Amino acid sequence: MFPKIVILCVVYGFHIGFLDCAIPVITDFLSVPTTVKAKENHTVLLPCYLNTGSSGDGAYAITIKWYKDKELLVDSSDPELNMPEGHMLWSNGSLEILKVQPADTGEYVCEIVRPSPWSTVRQSHAIEVMHPPAVSPFPPTGFLQVKLGEEVRISCTTSGVPYPIISWNFQDEELKLIDHREMLKFTASDRHLAGIYECIAINGVGEPASAQIELNIIYPPELMTSRSWIHTAPSHRTQLECKVSADPQAMVTWLKGEIPVPLDSRVVSLIDGDKHTLLIRNVQRSDFGIYTCRAINELGQGEITIQLSGVPNPGVFKKTDDKSMAGQNSYKLIWEVDSYTPIIEYNLWFRLYRPRSGLSKPDWTKLTIPTEHNSGPVYSKAYTIKGLKEGTVYEALLVSRNRYGWSKPSPILRFATLGADVSNDLATPVQIHTQDDNNIIPLDLTSSAITNLCNKFIIIPLFLIIVKNCDCNIVTL
Repeated sequence: MFPKIVILCVVYGFHIGFLDCAIPVITDFLSVPTTVKAKENHTVLLPCYLNTGSSGDGAYAITIKWYKDKELLVDSSDPELNMPEGHMLWSNGSLEILKVQPADTGEYVCEIVRPSPWSTVRQSHAIEVMHPPAVSPFPPTGFLQVKLGEEVRISCTTSGVPYPIISWNFQDEELKLIDHREMLKFTASDRHLAGIYECIAINGVGEPASAQIELNIIYPPELMTSRSWIHTAPSHRTQLECKVSADPQAMVTWLKGEIPVPLDSRVVSLIDGDKHTLLIRNVQRSDFGIYTCRAINELGQGEITIQLSGVPNPGVFKKTDDKSMAGQNSYKLIWEVDSYTPIIEYNLWFRLYRPRSGLSKPDWTKLTIPTEHNSGPVYSKAYTIKGLKEGTVYEALLVSRNRYGWSKPSPILRFATLGADVSNDLATPVQIHTQDDNNIIPLDLTSSAITNLCNKFIIIPLFLIIVKNCDCNIVTL
């Protein structure tokens, strides 16, 4: 005979299931723990089905209690306990909740008290009430002001089930971020970062939620002008303009040198939004010079200079497709110069064009060309350069003189005699040369004596010619 082997199992009820090892398992409940995900205003039923068995041995429920997050909601043995509104206890122990709200989210426990010798049993359930997202901005006012260069921190606090994901827009355009962050942190390095930032929360339930934060960046004045050099003449009317951007608003002053410009009926300061204009009627020669538009606010100051001059505007070579302009050993140049005051003469400079960098470039040849009678203000001139090499590319520039001095150089023109292979655009802007001695244009703006004495100079935007390695400085206004 084989010995008897007894396996003891802890029994909590009468319902028998089977483990993988085929040993009977008895459970207390016919229902199973459940997590219910429901939308707002839906009805939820939490089961609590006691396993009373089929033998009628008395394992019945004496009292049924329901707890939410360990707080007693329902007690069938206490008729004086008010059941929360919308809650209903069924005879089979189940709890029904009507029109669930976010506050109904939590852990629910069903507790059944049974007669002796059976113990009290409990079963846990959970409710997640899914509801649309909501967002709250920080700062709560939806407005943040920082100084240029300071750190910016803006954020949105979100709620909703499931937990929402956040994206950000700036000025109605999506920001490309590496994650769905609630906070934006950056440096206000550019005033153009100011504007409306919008956080958008989405969780797939209902409509997305959003909040806006306005970022204002205050900064010292920034100035710009469309013309830093203005040609005029006595008896004419002219105006100097500068555009001022500043926050807080700046106080703008016009100066000549370091002296504020006296304002009267002839010289008037005008303001149109952020555009500031100095209007000069009946220009006098004493009005020529360098003016400063200066703006000041509590964060700093900015300024820009504008030169008012009587010298001619830079000349412009006229481009043409007329093949008769080029000869085997000659080329006909045509140019125009704007000047309110009659042109006295032109200096035409030309030389061989060598495009490769690193090669020493040939010296310039200067031709002094007298003007022709013209009533202005547009002066036109045609001139044919002779003695050129056949099939060769040259470059030329022009300066003009009236009674107030020499103009700035024209843009460089590239041209070719017959037989040359020209593939590039013939018009290129003037370059400023400061290091290549062989590429310096020796512009004789006053007399040949100065050119002989001082052979190094730099052309800078305000047409100040600074002579180096000699004792003379030339300033032409």
